[in-house]
Amino acid sequence: MHADIPGIARVTRRVTLPPQPVFDVSTASEFEQLLRMLPGRVQVLVESRIREVEEIRMQAYGPVEVLYQHAHVIYPIELTLEDMKILDSVGQWRADGRLGLEGTLHRFGRLDTMGHTSLVTVRVAKAFVGLAEPLREWLSAAQDGLVIMGLPGSGKTALLRDGIRILSERLAGRLFVNDSSNEILGDGFQPHPITDWVSRVPIGDPSLQFEKLNQTVKNFQPRWMVVDEVSSPGDARAIAYARSRGARAVMTWHAGSLRSAYQEKDERTLWPLIQRNEEGITGPPVASLGILVRGRGEYVIFEDLEACFHEVAHDRLPPGVQVSVAQGSRWGHREQALTG
Repeated sequence: MHADIPGIARVTRRVTLPPQPVFDVSTASEFEQLLRMLPGRVQVLVESRIREVEEIRMQAYGPVEVLYQHAHVIYPIELTLEDMKILDSVGQWRADGRLGLEGTLHRFGRLDTMGHTSLVTVRVAKAFVGLAEPLREWLSAAQDGLVIMGLPGSGKTALLRDGIRILSERLAGRLFVNDSSNEILGDGFQPHPITDWVSRVPIGDPSLQFEKLNQTVKNFQPRWMVVDEVSSPGDARAIAYARSRGARAVMTWHAGSLRSAYQEKDERTLWPLIQRNEEGITGPPVASLGILVRGRGEYVIFEDLEACFHEVAHDRLPPGVQVSVAQGSRWGHREQALTG
């Protein structure tokens, strides 16, 4: 008998895997481009270990925080407003305070205070190949939609990006990637080389996602659509509409469990997808498979989402497969030319 994961799942099967080969195929030029955009004093701090950096946080008159793969380091240097002004030249900030670098996967987030850039967070993204391989069994079998769930920073988008590679092996050009913040395949017109065979719909501003999703469905008749960051009732309605037109969806949700997604009541973001009322589930969800990312190499697979939401509706833990992948010391690096 497998032990339950409190608040998350009744474990029906446990899969434990040895370390799996994962390669970072990001090119050196992607990191060089990022380093050029940073204040000089921050460049010095991170340049020698930039491939290990996951996030950089810079605050005016505050310390510089760097999240590495295995450590969170606070450097006691104080950035001035002049240092922060350098970050204004990165590009044109969008209304949601985000921007990306053309041809890379890196993302900047900005906070403006009294007309000055006061806080900037840089998500240093890598193009991992092999991250989703332990889940190939389920990804290859997914026929009726897929939800990848997890808390912010859990690794949903990195898993989604490599999962797209596996899905595209059988879906190819029938798979459309709707990139809400241009975080999956990169910002601008020049996508990251890892794009491969998928059709890319750059959005760049989550407030435009509803309109772009509808345009994609009406004009291109996709068979599968990828939607990162389902974050509004409009997004959910557009996905439900796409399903009615024959398009299956691969989605990411910010949710730490099926219960939290089901009980979310304020914005009702996911309700059109879960199909529920006060009596319980009233129809099938728009995906048949769920993957909960609990951390690097830790997943819970919900193989029948409809049955799982029925369990949650009756205040019972849903059945899930626990997958644990042992972690090696570091990701391997294999720079190579990727072609479509």
